[in-house]
Amino acid sequence: MSKNSFKVFFLAMGIILESGEKMKQPTKEEIINKLKMILQGKLTREEVADWASKYVIQDEPNISDETVWELLQIVSGIDLKDSPDEYLHVEQDIIDWINKYSN
Repeated sequence: MSKNSFKVFFLAMGIILESGEKMKQPTKEEIINKLKMILQGKLTREEVADWASKYVIQDEPNISDETVWELLQIVSGIDLKDSPDEYLHVEQDIIDWINKYSN
């Protein structure tokens, strides 16, 4: 393993980095930025949902900000589909979340 890479271990108590430290709590701005990156085509919905799910599925989430927790729950389902070719949440939903939580 290279010096700059790291492994993540999933434990019942949360996400622990190889160094033994817990992952840092994401910020509201970081989550909103990921939503914007979906709209810009820089990240896929699946990438963002997988990222958010790492926090949401923890038995004891290390999220103290209620707004961040709410956003993580929303974003963890951003890749849900209501048919084989259509997402449950349309682009306007993403724009609405950005606008709602940017204030």
